Amino acid sequence: MGRKILLISVLILGLGLRLIRLDNRPAGFTWDEAALGYNAYSLLFTGKDEHAALMPLVFKSFGDYKPGLYIYFSVPAVAIFGLNEFATRLPSAIFGTLLVLVVYLISKELESLLKIENCKLKIAPAAALLMAVNPWAIHFSRGAWEANLALFLTTLGVTFFIRGIKNNSHFPYLISAFFLGLTLWSYQGAKLFTPLLLLSLIVVYRPVISIKKMLLPLGLFLVLLFPILAGFGNQSGRLKVFSVFSYTRTREYVSQILTQDQTTRPGWAYYLYHTELLDQLRGIAQRYLNHLSPRFLFVDGDWSSLRHSTPYQGYLFYPQLLILLMGLYLLIKNFSHPLSKFVIIWLFLAPVPAALSRDIVSGVRSLPLIIPLTIISGIGLAKISRYSTLLLCFSVTLLLFFIYFLDLYFIHSPQFTARDWLYPYRPAFSLIRPYLSSYRRIYFTDQLGQPYIFYLFYNQVSPAYYQSQNAFIPNPSGDVGRVDRVDNLVFAPVYWPSLRYESSALFIGGQYELPESDLNQPGLERIAEITYPNGDPALRIVGIP
Repeated sequence: MGRKILLISVLILGLGLRLIRLDNRPAGFTWDEAALGYNAYSLLFTGKDEHAALMPLVFKSFGDYKPGLYIYFSVPAVAIFGLNEFATRLPSAIFGTLLVLVVYLISKELESLLKIENCKLKIAPAAALLMAVNPWAIHFSRGAWEANLALFLTTLGVTFFIRGIKNNSHFPYLISAFFLGLTLWSYQGAKLFTPLLLLSLIVVYRPVISIKKMLLPLGLFLVLLFPILAGFGNQSGRLKVFSVFSYTRTREYVSQILTQDQTTRPGWAYYLYHTELLDQLRGIAQRYLNHLSPRFLFVDGDWSSLRHSTPYQGYLFYPQLLILLMGLYLLIKNFSHPLSKFVIIWLFLAPVPAALSRDIVSGVRSLPLIIPLTIISGIGLAKISRYSTLLLCFSVTLLLFFIYFLDLYFIHSPQFTARDWLYPYRPAFSLIRPYLSSYRRIYFTDQLGQPYIFYLFYNQVSPAYYQSQNAFIPNPSGDVGRVDRVDNLVFAPVYWPSLRYESSALFIGGQYELPESDLNQPGLERIAEITYPNGDPALRIVGIP
């Protein structure tokens, strides 16, 4: 009974940390979130996406072809709470909380294997508690992140696979294949990571599994995989944009290498040390190791994007290093067991999708790394719980770091991250709503990216109406496209030298598009100034009658 109460308490804690102020922390709302929410709204009322495609599995959106599972899970929340930030983010918060439970279940399988005697805290509740309060898990549970849904489904699928092994039962394998297959419809990165993880499971447990029992589950997984492979060629533009293999060296760079070698054409030294393949392999190795570095795990998190982590906060707490090393030692000590092998393999597989992308580091693409790190840390925490004094000292220290993280996240992070989270859109569309029918033309800057989706989202534009006039402009390079006009709104750079002579026009632009020195012409109405939480100027709203 005490163990159940502890688990329920941990789940309540995890849910609270993921729900409190969900609508405004993070301080802003990204265009991907707005697209997920509006397409859920569109499905709710029309059964179609914003481009009038009937019940699609993959959503065209901005031309980045989002796997649609998160959108479908968002429909009930939008139906209950309306089209807003809370409803759009709620599925991620729920799945992030359920992930705490799944980590508990998968960690419980290690308790009989490692047999840590006289511990006051078992491995499963220890791992669940660490997952509930983990900065990485909390951060990606508080935004509409498809990767968070994929991680939940992946971990749940692995849990059922292990249950199938343990119970020698056919049914858990089918459930496992179903959930692992769903990951392919939830997040782009899962198309690489899930097959690798499934292959690892089969290889590690090959001595104890029946091939006959695996045929039907594998068939189910392939059924879920096949439509993605069939449509891959038509939907791979965005993948090419982010793939490291899409960025080859320029001729000038190669020429510079040859000049340094005092030659004009490649020789043995070039083919031995300077080929394109070697250059890419070095980059992949660097990106891979970045995700296992102390800077990434304990100091800064994703230092390449303020959208992916909390400033001045790593993805793990500093005291967690102690229990992480201790847990890793115990796991390696029992490496002969398939589950120990699999957890360690998961640890080293998790950074692969991020290493193959163009970004030097990525907290979202390497999110699966959190599962083995938490399980291993849970093992270490269970081990030190044998010693009351050590457990007390560790708990107090961890609590202090946790309080520090909460202060950073809820109080200070908007000062640093609001720009990356596109903070100005919400107040801007709230302020111009009364003026939408008062001006012949409204010019809204596109410098923040995809303003049209925020107009649809915050004004709850009728999906049927928008579908009838959708004028999406694809990007010929395969990156995201744009919509530059909806109703009387024009989404483009605000070029004031020519636009200042318009009549009956409203302008929403940045400080350089609408410079202070040029806003004193007769008849100009200064409606509002929007600033970031740190006081920096964001957008100006001015009107000409």
